[in-house]
Amino acid sequence: KYRTRRKQGWHSGNGMAEDLMAALEKAEFDDEVAVEVAKELEDESLSRLGDFIDPETPNIIKVNSFDLENAIPVKDAIFALDYVDHDFFVFKNEETGKPTVIYKRNAGGVGLIEIP
Repeated sequence: KYRTRRKQGWHSGNGMAEDLMAALEKAEFDDEVAVEVAKELEDESLSRLGDFIDPETPNIIKVNSFDLENAIPVKDAIFALDYVDHDFFVFKNEETGKPTVIYKRNAGGVGLIEIP
């Protein structure tokens, strides 16, 4: 029964696209009305734009500050990494005097990034 109805044009049969194009070609459009409708839709969307909140925008949940004036050795930074509530620790490296980030690697161990 399904095959028969499909051949007759049911269930988006073979002639559906042709029928739609024929209907669109036959329809008469008033350009002035179309322009007015487009302007109204644009005005509505612009007025709603202020209320729009993008769900993809990241929200800052927590702000951390780090002491970069007092330099500490890397060993102490690794020790401190175990006692903070995140996977990284920012400090001023005692050996280089540069800001440095030490972090826990997903593969295990610890990584070190020096910021020039």
